[in-house]
Amino acid sequence: MKLTRARHELMYVLSFTIVLLLGLAAPAVAGNWKTLASMPTPVLQPQVGTINGVLYVAGGENSNGSLSILQAFDPTKNTWTSLAAMPDIRSGGEVGVINSQLYVVGGWNAYLPTSTLFVYDPPSNTWLTMTSMSHLSACGVAGVINGLLYVTTACIGSGGDYNYLDVYNPATNTWTSLPNSAYSHGDPAGGVINGKFYVAGGYDYYGNVQSVVEVYDPATNAWTTLKSMPKAIGGAGSAVISGKLYVFGGNNGTTDITTVQVYDPIKNKWTVPLPLMPVACQATRSDLLYGIAFLVGGLDNSGNALSYNYQYYQMPSIP
Repeated sequence: MKLTRARHELMYVLSFTIVLLLGLAAPAVAGNWKTLASMPTPVLQPQVGTINGVLYVAGGENSNGSLSILQAFDPTKNTWTSLAAMPDIRSGGEVGVINSQLYVVGGWNAYLPTSTLFVYDPPSNTWLTMTSMSHLSACGVAGVINGLLYVTTACIGSGGDYNYLDVYNPATNTWTSLPNSAYSHGDPAGGVINGKFYVAGGYDYYGNVQSVVEVYDPATNAWTTLKSMPKAIGGAGSAVISGKLYVFGGNNGTTDITTVQVYDPIKNKWTVPLPLMPVACQATRSDLLYGIAFLVGGLDNSGNALSYNYQYYQMPSIP
C-alpha cells in the first residue's frame, strides 16, 4: 500500500512505532532483535533527531491527525519522556541537528505542506521559529554538512513530486536555493557521507516508486547519478552507519517490504544483508545514536497501527 499525497490530504491513518537498533562497528550480517519500551503516543512520519544521547521524536501523524508533541527516548534507561510541544502541528518534515539543537523544517500541517522552520533547544526545553523557506516543502529529506542544513523538497501542495534543493545557514538565518536534482524523490531515503548528500529512491513526479540514487556535492554545487538501488522503494527509513547508507523497509509500489539495503559509496555498490526487518513497513524515520540506528514510525500493509518496538543490535551495545 503506497502512502500517497492523497492520503495525506484526504485522511489520517493509524500509526505504529518501531525502534530498530543496528550496531555501528559490526558488519552487515545477521544480528539480534529485542523488544523495547513502546512510544507513549504512536506516530507515523515524525521528525527525528539525536542530541547528547537522546532520541527526539517531534510531531508526526496518527488517527487524530498531525501532531505537535515532542517525545524523547533514552536508550540507556529504555524510557520515554514528553517534552515541550512544537509551535504548530507537523508531520513528514525534514530534520537536522546543528550545535546540539533540533531543526524541523516544512512538513504537513493537516492537509498542506508548510515552509516553517522550528528549532528546539534541549537545555531550555523551548522552541524558536526562524526564517521560513521560500516555498512550501514536504516529502523530502535533509542532511547537515559543515553546519549548514540541506533540504530536498518533493511536495509543494500541488502537482507531482518535485526536485528542489535548498540550504539553510543558521549563522545568518537565511535560505539559499541550489541546483535541482535530476530526478524527483518523494519520501526518499538519504544521508550525509564524507561531506556529500545522498538521496535514494522515493516516488517520482508521477507517484511511481523508483530506485534512482543521486548525490549532491557542495564543493562542486552539482548532482551526480549513482548506482541504482536493488529494490525501488518509497517511504523507507535510513541512516548512515560506518560510512554506508542503510535503507530500511519502505513500499515497493505494491506492498511494504522488510528488506534492508546498504549502499557503499566507495564501491558505488548496493548489498541486501540479513536479517530482514521483523515487520514490513513504510512512512518511517531514522537516526543514529550510540552507533545504533533507530527507526521510528510507520504503517503495515493493511494500514493498521502497529505497537511493536524493536531493537536490532550488534556490537557495540548501548553502554
